Amino acid sequence: MPGLPLDGGMTVPVVDLHIHLAGLGYPETGCFIRPRLKRTLPFLYLLRRHGVPWNGGPAYPDERFAEELAAHIETSTAIDYGVALAFDRVYDNAGRLVEQDTLLYTPNDHLFRMCDRYPRLLPGVSIHPYRRDALEELERCVERGAVLVKWLPSVQGMDPGNQALLPFYERLAALRLPLVVHTGREHTFPALHKELEHPGRLRLPLEAGVTVVAAHAASLGHWSGREGYHDRITLSQEFPNLLADISGMAVPMRARHLIALGASPHLQTALVYGSDYPIPTFLFPFRTHLDRPTWGRLAGLTNPFDLDVSLKQALGFRRSIFERSYQLLRRIRGPGRDRLPSLEGAPPWFPASPPSC
Repeated sequence: MPGLPLDGGMTVPVVDLHIHLAGLGYPETGCFIRPRLKRTLPFLYLLRRHGVPWNGGPAYPDERFAEELAAHIETSTAIDYGVALAFDRVYDNAGRLVEQDTLLYTPNDHLFRMCDRYPRLLPGVSIHPYRRDALEELERCVERGAVLVKWLPSVQGMDPGNQALLPFYERLAALRLPLVVHTGREHTFPALHKELEHPGRLRLPLEAGVTVVAAHAASLGHWSGREGYHDRITLSQEFPNLLADISGMAVPMRARHLIALGASPHLQTALVYGSDYPIPTFLFPFRTHLDRPTWGRLAGLTNPFDLDVSLKQALGFRRSIFERSYQLLRRIRGPGRDRLPSLEGAPPWFPASPPSC
């Protein structure tokens, strides 16, 4: 296992906080991807890249995706664990299931089965907060070892600023269970609720004491002529419990934001590591920011996690970013924390220092 060295020969495990788990439903896993979503260019590309047949079935059971993911982590020299993410269905304000708007579904139960089978996978559950059983499902998932909750508001339709969610937030805060929320523009899914992409929607859970992680550093969103990650940085100055991950940013659409963050150590104090696998890591957007030997070394890497970590290190991201996910998850008040080893001498958790603009 790679890890980050400490005094006394111990290492801090490196945890990828943002990895997607998905499936097509075989054998009776409950997973699905709607045909109209599979026909979009991003999903056609991902299916082809990972060799997934259109209808799945015996040729590609859902367990195979998890098996391949776990094998990448097992053979990685850069990461030790990955948080695999479920994806809940869409519900309306009255708590009714909206099946026609649900484009993808990865049930929490399938997630737990795969994480129990592959210990390097940590369960990041998805619970739509408008569900009538949202709090009950949260308690059930915590007992099963959940390490965080993940939302994609512009696709799933939950408004993080909805006052009715306060009981859910209060429970998350009491459990110290992180809430990872997609912010910034969504590219992989058709966004039905673009107004929910703004990081300002995160103010309510932050005020309730929830540790919120803004996915993709809130990059590539346009509001009033400003990029979303600027608004996220401003909010981080007010709330030390607001972090951001750097997942899904080694792509052409977000490359300039990743370059800017890598070159700005003062903006890295509230960042955590994530990859967004199976979204690939592209090298060509960074060709003018890497010297020839580094380019050659990175181009020779075949493990997707090794490539993603190595690129981000080459762009200037500091060691503390790769330690912080472990620190964050070891704070959980629940069984999930025990999915990671306890290390004496590991750097303690500290509230994120507000980034200076």
